[in-house]
Amino acid sequence: MQEVVANLAGGHVVVYVAKDGIAIAANEHRIEAESRPPAFVPLSGRRMAVLLGAVEWLHPGTGRAPVRLDVELPRLLGQVAAGPRLRQEQGGDLEAVGMALLEPLRASAGKITRKLPLGAEEPLVEMLLVGYAEEYGPEVWLLRYRLAQDPLRGEYYQTRVLRPTYTQLYPPEKGQPRTLLEVRYPPEDPGPELLALLKESDPRLMPARTSNVQAVRAIDKLNRGECHKGLLDDAVVFLRSSLDAVAEPGAAQVVAIIKERTGFEWILAPPEPLQKAEDSKREPGAPTLRKPPQ
Repeated sequence: MQEVVANLAGGHVVVYVAKDGIAIAANEHRIEAESRPPAFVPLSGRRMAVLLGAVEWLHPGTGRAPVRLDVELPRLLGQVAAGPRLRQEQGGDLEAVGMALLEPLRASAGKITRKLPLGAEEPLVEMLLVGYAEEYGPEVWLLRYRLAQDPLRGEYYQTRVLRPTYTQLYPPEKGQPRTLLEVRYPPEDPGPELLALLKESDPRLMPARTSNVQAVRAIDKLNRGECHKGLLDDAVVFLRSSLDAVAEPGAAQVVAIIKERTGFEWILAPPEPLQKAEDSKREPGAPTLRKPPQ
């Protein structure tokens, strides 16, 4: 069976659900030379996905175009992307979104025949689903896709992608604070979380805490657990200044918003992925999924 190679999207994604919209921002974390920033995928005017993990699949030596999950997802969703509200007890739409990504992921990962260094609970791909549900309001879900590998003979394994798990991140349980939502890939990435840095009065965030009125207002709402009462413009200023302060040198940053009234807009669009001719010429022994450098 022809092996495949996966390029990973790694980084730190932060979501701020404000009174008049939702701000989604991400810093790239370079897992390997060919890794990408978190993949932002607009699904409709009021919903978007952010993909992390194995988002691009290559078939060395075949001449086939790479399979990019961020390109495949909108095409496969069809009418589902504009469907009814996402609610756990009425999970038809949510499950349809999750299963749409599962189809191309299974087709690509099923070609892996080597044992991968992933823990039992470590996801191959994560999808953050952010947006407004009809007659319900803002929602954020985290979908995680894990692998199962069964030994066949020798060093050969059968690889299966399991159905995704669904975790609702927003709105929180009644009585819980409404604050930042933070997701990172790989999960063991030791980078700092913004909430922790704010609580510790980390000096890197001092400019945001003291010199910008909009950022100060956004932080005040965070400290009160009342993000939903803050302004979207304030949230964007806070996220950009804060993520700038903790970014790795040269790392890409992506920022988007979903306004309650007018929908999706780019604030800082993602960089165009570099087309690497050598991707299709990797030697047969190339690893399929590489761990972060130690």
